[in-house]
Amino acid sequence: MKTNLLRIILILIVWSSFNTSKAQQLNHELGVMIGPVGFRGDYGERGDAETNFGNTGFGIGLSHYLNFAYSSRYNRYFNQHFKVRTQLSFHKTNLEHYGVYVNGGSDNAFKLRAMTGSASVFEIGTGLEWYWKDIREFETSANQITPYAGLGIGVAFANPNNETSLPGRLGSIDNTWPTFLWDQGEEPRISNTNITTGALNFQLGAKIKLDEMSELNLEGRWHVYFDDMVEGLNPSSGNKYNDWIFWVGIGYIQYL
Repeated sequence: MKTNLLRIILILIVWSSFNTSKAQQLNHELGVMIGPVGFRGDYGERGDAETNFGNTGFGIGLSHYLNFAYSSRYNRYFNQHFKVRTQLSFHKTNLEHYGVYVNGGSDNAFKLRAMTGSASVFEIGTGLEWYWKDIREFETSANQITPYAGLGIGVAFANPNNETSLPGRLGSIDNTWPTFLWDQGEEPRISNTNITTGALNFQLGAKIKLDEMSELNLEGRWHVYFDDMVEGLNPSSGNKYNDWIFWVGIGYIQYL
């Protein structure tokens, strides 16, 4: 089922990136975005401020936009308020455990403090962006600002890495927090195996017109993954949600 879903996502990405570009009167734009990424998985305590700020990494994204504002082949509202965006992105976060469970001098707290990890994720995705103002009005007027929102789907290729500063490999009763232990025959609860999964992404942001051919954007992105092993952890308790990220980025967009 997961394999079929990923094939559908890849087909949608290829279709939006190449098939629609054959139409006439479409404008193309290229953009780059960088900024901090907060990774939310099974490292740290849910809702803990130290976890939220401590497990923060960095991301970079490259985007291609299809702009329909100057075409007469489509519905006018769609032309003036939507763009198709295809994005390649990479983010990496170093991860640690924070919160009440790592405090104190117990053996389990010591095991949790000794455990560290990282998640490196490459994504390719596509989606639609909706703009508050008419796109043509925004692009042909100076000193303009327009809010926008977006929804997309993509494929994520994740490379997790988990280790401990204690002797031995993670997964041993001597160096591993109990909820990450697994019985023989079960799926491992700690993994350093690469995975491929789907992702939904949502965006909110604002664009600022710089000059005739360029603009800046400030954007918040929320990526929800279809798997809980993006960072390679799947504890036996306290595990309610799949992994997700929140990314705040600043970008530059050049019209072609």
